[in-house]
Amino acid sequence: MHAYLALALEFIIPLIEALGALVVVIGCLRAIYHYFLRIAGRRRRSMAQLRLGLGQSLVLGLEFQVASDILTTAMNPTWQELGLLAATIALRTVLDFFLEHELSVLNHGFEEESARQE
Repeated sequence: MHAYLALALEFIIPLIEALGALVVVIGCLRAIYHYFLRIAGRRRRSMAQLRLGLGQSLVLGLEFQVASDILTTAMNPTWQELGLLAATIALRTVLDFFLEHELSVLNHGFEEESARQE
């Protein structure tokens, strides 16, 4: 049973990593697309809305990467791997915290702007 699980995880882990990268890439491409539409005057999205959408993609992509790191360490739980996982999770948690804080500030500003326009 353990061998089947290890074999399955060998395919699942790179898939999760790729999905995390894909979320970030799509978020970046979407932000660039809407930015150019804004420059061309076709859309009125604010920079705060663009940053909010991009930030949400970055946070979700980071979560996928943390999930793949956890699964990788579960397959080979050496002390070195556990230390590397702890450092990676700590760094990504700090990044995630600041991204979430920035997103909440942007979202709060966006909600206030929307309320004023009504």
